[in-house]
Amino acid sequence: MLIIIVKVRSKKYILFGSNFFILLFLLFSSFNISTDYYNQSSEEFFASGVADKDLTLADTDPELLNATVFHAINKMREQKGKEAFIYSPELQKLVTSYMSKVENKNFANGEIIRKKFLKTILKEAKEKGFKGTLVDLNVLQAQAIHYNNKIFFYNKKDASTELHLFYGERPAKQDKKQDREAIPHYTYKGFAENLVSTLLKLDAENKTTSKAYKFSACVLQWDYSSLYKNKIPQIKLIQIVGGFQTDLIKDTE
Repeated sequence: MLIIIVKVRSKKYILFGSNFFILLFLLFSSFNISTDYYNQSSEEFFASGVADKDLTLADTDPELLNATVFHAINKMREQKGKEAFIYSPELQKLVTSYMSKVENKNFANGEIIRKKFLKTILKEAKEKGFKGTLVDLNVLQAQAIHYNNKIFFYNKKDASTELHLFYGERPAKQDKKQDREAIPHYTYKGFAENLVSTLLKLDAENKTTSKAYKFSACVLQWDYSSLYKNKIPQIKLIQIVGGFQTDLIKDTE
């Protein structure tokens, strides 16, 4: 078996076989930006069907993933009677730089990372060309596959799935029925909808639903440390929102 040790920003990851090449793909494509996805409403974006394909590790489209989450957030805002976020190229530059700084961090407690960036976020947003006077962010991670918290096991020998993760106990050799249900992939849309649900629960200050924030951008990235053996893969999110201080005052009145 081919075992490769890769060092990413001072942290080492042990990868097995083809996972090495998957990681290279993710590293070099995570921060691409396609403005085409943002020149349409969330309704138009999801009606196109582009987000209906499976979100797999081997052929992740980072541009599509970022855009799908952006539009899923806007869909949620519109359902709550709020205006959709306007995509901000300036905030996209900032959130991309933030993700590169913390890509080797654990996002399980994203509030720690958020508070660190809050100290300088407005100054840095202005340096990127953002004209607003109010900037904040959300930092979290979510399950990358449609896992329902039941018992599962890892079976490297079963090549019928990409991640080799199956529900239930590992079957004994003498079991007549060896087949087990594979943990399914999300579609891009399904993952985004689940992530938005998580975001709403963790966003205690309601930044994502506030009328004061009018602009947004986000970057998502696979958690490299969750991409092997008996783990449920995770995807990290940093979302930046921006607006104007005067609108925040109106929103709280």
